[in-house]
Amino acid sequence: MPSLSPALPFSFAGNAEDAQRLKRLIQQAMQLLAIAPLHQPSLLNLACGRADETGVLLESFAWPESGGWYLGLDLRPREIAEATKRWGRSWEPQGRIEFRVADASLAHQLPEEKFDIIFLRHQNFWDAPLIWDQIFRHALERLAPKGFLAFTSYFDREHELALAALESLGAQRCLSMRHANSRPLADAPGKSVDRWLALWQHPQT
Repeated sequence: MPSLSPALPFSFAGNAEDAQRLKRLIQQAMQLLAIAPLHQPSLLNLACGRADETGVLLESFAWPESGGWYLGLDLRPREIAEATKRWGRSWEPQGRIEFRVADASLAHQLPEEKFDIIFLRHQNFWDAPLIWDQIFRHALERLAPKGFLAFTSYFDREHELALAALESLGAQRCLSMRHANSRPLADAPGKSVDRWLALWQHPQT
């Protein structure tokens, strides 16, 4: 797939480069797991914020020109408005990109459809473990058979906690890999952009 061109530039310096590093990380993981891009995939991005990674996810998981459906959810209206302005029509006419204000920890605010790919960037498990346990639970419930739940983490310990939480929910870990080229952040020790990536499936897959 050709690179998607956002209608707005990214809000912060370094975001575009971080997105490209994330793309290489995801594609490396797909190669390791022998995952091929999908024809007309459905992709759910939970707690997406400004959704800087939208183009990267579609370029990685969708077969070129195949189309599909991308849905980003976040409980912050300002971020959803920005994401919509940046990406809302960039996949047309092949596919549809949509953003909605919704709380991923509340089952009734999530779509009933099943998704081939569910993505969470920089999950924040240790900040609110009960809430993130619910988010993971709802994500697994909406994962299509043979679909993948993927997330990235800022910190080593937080990543370990998220792995343990998904294992307790019975999910099957396919891969957990450290990003060798993640960009360090100065606001906390041991924090870097997309420091870890993990991919999961249902136990019965």
